Amino acid sequence: MNMANNKSLAILSMLTLINFTLCFILDSYSLLVFTLCVLTALVGIGLNILMGMSGQISFGHIAFYAIGAYLSALLLMNGAPFVIAMLMSALICCLIGGLLAIPAMRVSGPYLAMITIAFAFVVHHGLIEWRSLTGGGNGLMGIPMPMFADMDPSQLLAVISTIALSLSLLVYAFLYNSGWGKAMRAVKASPIATRSLGFNPVQTKTLAFALSAFFAGLAGSIIPSLMLFISPSTFPFSQSILFVLVVIIGGASTLWGPVLGAVIVVLLPEVLSPLAEYRLLIFAVLLLIVLWGAPRGILGELEAKFTRYKKEFPPKSVNKEFINNFYDRAINGLTSLKVDKIGIQFGGVKAAQNVTFEAELGQVTSIIGPNGAGKTTVLNMISGFYKPNQGSIELNEQLAGKNAYQIARCGIARTYQTSQLFDDMSVLENLLTAMQQGRLGHPFISNKTEQKELALNLLSLVGFKGGIHTPTQNLAHVDRRIVEIARALATRPWVLLLDEPVAGLSRQDTDKLSALLKTIANFGIAVILVEHDMQLVMDVSDKILVLDAGKPIAMGEPSDIRQDSKVIVAYLGGQVTKQALAKKLGKQKEKLFYLLRI
Repeated sequence: MNMANNKSLAILSMLTLINFTLCFILDSYSLLVFTLCVLTALVGIGLNILMGMSGQISFGHIAFYAIGAYLSALLLMNGAPFVIAMLMSALICCLIGGLLAIPAMRVSGPYLAMITIAFAFVVHHGLIEWRSLTGGGNGLMGIPMPMFADMDPSQLLAVISTIALSLSLLVYAFLYNSGWGKAMRAVKASPIATRSLGFNPVQTKTLAFALSAFFAGLAGSIIPSLMLFISPSTFPFSQSILFVLVVIIGGASTLWGPVLGAVIVVLLPEVLSPLAEYRLLIFAVLLLIVLWGAPRGILGELEAKFTRYKKEFPPKSVNKEFINNFYDRAINGLTSLKVDKIGIQFGGVKAAQNVTFEAELGQVTSIIGPNGAGKTTVLNMISGFYKPNQGSIELNEQLAGKNAYQIARCGIARTYQTSQLFDDMSVLENLLTAMQQGRLGHPFISNKTEQKELALNLLSLVGFKGGIHTPTQNLAHVDRRIVEIARALATRPWVLLLDEPVAGLSRQDTDKLSALLKTIANFGIAVILVEHDMQLVMDVSDKILVLDAGKPIAMGEPSDIRQDSKVIVAYLGGQVTKQALAKKLGKQKEKLFYLLRI
């Protein structure tokens, strides 16, 4: 969904015009309420980046609001121009937010919420105790207001707030579809999958937190001149909860959600002013109603119900020359992925021991074995989700011990037993995100035309025939499987790890995937396949590695593996000899190995 489209820009222009008009027709008290509503929406936009894009939550943004206010007040009292004070306050809040996020973003959920709450209390008490700078509990007063010609300062503040709101909405609209926005949204949907595409989730979440702190600080910088006095009591912790409520009620990840949420949160108390002592109770009831009736927020629910996605499909025929050019790159002596004696131990359990094989470019190497043999564990070590206790993994450089996102940037892509698509994003956006190859890209530019053309051809290559703008959460199981493969191919990998790609597929779909794997290998990609379907394995494999209880017991071509006595014993159990088994099964032996689910 493109937020920065003509319709959104037209609505933004209309909103800006209405807001400018209100700046000059409202009475003084109404103008104060209006300005506070605009500033609340501004904080909501920042929180929308954090909550709506990156999936994190903060109950401590009142701290950045307060820091921005105090920094602005001190600068203004020392003669700094108003605009300079605003920008300096916002940038310093952005820096503080980034520094706080570096340790905080290593946790999530309630732990992150607790860290932000603690930060809010630290800032609040710091403002009280640092009397020489902040005035302590008495606060700061005599803060100058901005001046411009003969305009009323209150009207000028409202105009400045309106300009800041409109620019912030514009920034959010372009950010949402940019490289930065796609990276943040991908991390929100699946941190695991984003690591296998080369993104560092901590870096992406830190960026989102810093940006959200910028907007909170920007809004806070206007408060001193608006109120002419600030103190720690101006920034109660309950206000931080209301900021979060703004995003939840309006709709996280929607463009206009924070605006609608701010209107409700700020104007509702004015309507219910005779019941001021029950304000928090009313908001609590309102929150419960929204979470029950509209868990995605008011605009989020309306958007989900009424949005109609553009009908656009992949081409019926694949432009193989275009894809060949995409994978035509300097090999630099690279011939294979070399895995040498890797192993890992979890407590007293040796999940894998001395696993050694070589996956050559342009070939399919399969890893098979009974359940619990350590097949997926080996893939996790190769892709960096587990760090091996021993051995080496080489792809033109040593990979063992590197993080998953670093290994992905070296040219290793993968899929998962349970598909890890970015469900809130469209099919096309999933592939465009992968094409960033772990780079954040430009904060405001979406994608290039050739990237979309490549994505469409990759979707056609894997056999996807649905709409490219369809959210992946709406896809059928078979489409989720092939889109995940297309997304992995979009990273331009040297090695493709496939973990049970045909699980749950029909025989017909499995046969199609069999042909696809051979096609992928022909592009010079080393395909490493973990699969339970023996017919598929025997059809597509150039080499097969067999594991049993974490140990390699056989390695060779399919015809050799099919006759290996150790493999037969591993699958059927007991001390069955090859001759006895052949006598017992006769001609059915080969068929058994084709159909056996291991």
